[in-house]
Amino acid sequence: MKKKMISFASLGLVCATFFLSCESNNHAAEEQLDAAIETPAKIISNAQAATLFNNDQQTRLAQIGKKGIRFEDKAIHFDLENLESYISRLENLATSKNIPITGASFVFGADANGKRTAFLMPSTRNADLDYQESFTIENGQFLTFKHVDAVLKPQNSSQNDENLVLSTNGYVSFNEAVAMFNNYQSQYIQPFAKKVTKDYYTKAVWYSLDEFKGYFNYLKKKSAQYNLAITGVDVFFGVYNNDPSLELKSNAQTVFLAASTKQQTIVNVAGKSLQSLKQEDFFAKNEEDTNGSLAFNLGQLSPPPRTCFDENGNRVPCKD
Repeated sequence: MKKKMISFASLGLVCATFFLSCESNNHAAEEQLDAAIETPAKIISNAQAATLFNNDQQTRLAQIGKKGIRFEDKAIHFDLENLESYISRLENLATSKNIPITGASFVFGADANGKRTAFLMPSTRNADLDYQESFTIENGQFLTFKHVDAVLKPQNSSQNDENLVLSTNGYVSFNEAVAMFNNYQSQYIQPFAKKVTKDYYTKAVWYSLDEFKGYFNYLKKKSAQYNLAITGVDVFFGVYNNDPSLELKSNAQTVFLAASTKQQTIVNVAGKSLQSLKQEDFFAKNEEDTNGSLAFNLGQLSPPPRTCFDENGNRVPCKD
């Protein structure tokens, strides 16, 4: 009898060990599946981030005599908590005022000293022009912010009463946003246009609200998983390669996002800083490897380039 009890006890231990092992394996599989599902589609590799950053330096800043800008002055920093609050504000606005908000755009700007920046504005689709058009609301008035225009006109009176334009220094008014937008035109687009003729010059990059939320959740999850202490998002200007296969994005200005701690910009779960990518041979590494990357790109460029075709239906440069 005693032997039978021992046998049953041993069997119980075997079964318990087996089920624990199965449960552990299932848990690991679930974690892998969960990670795969929650990784945003627009995460880019560290090599791609480094290339975008380097292209901006060589094909834009160097072209207009601004190649001496310090790395620290290239990071456009937003607090992660403020960004989450901002996206939540836009979702509530869309519901309360029945506005078809499609997402938000990083609109390009420059301050009074010529330093590049970017500010966030809610966007809705302009069906006539077929692009995501930014807007704000002041004193109950719906004000559009047309990226297709070279220069925008300020309002006679502009009061920031809805908090819909988020800059790195907090919320700003329509007129303050217009001043930054116009400064970017005069400081960065016009000097470049004198050297390089293009059908259009990017002035904003759009992401959907879901894309923003997915990226923020991804950063928080990775921060907790790898003890990274991510507190913000840094926005950097970048330029796509001059590759015909990129079609409309070829040699186009864009922005890409990266995680930020209180000390530095980091681009992967190993805590690698963006600045260090400039000093290493990252360009030779696999550009498709996004494992552990914290960089985010592939936004919709605005204003949209004009699309022209020849008699055979092939896309060709548009002529005025």
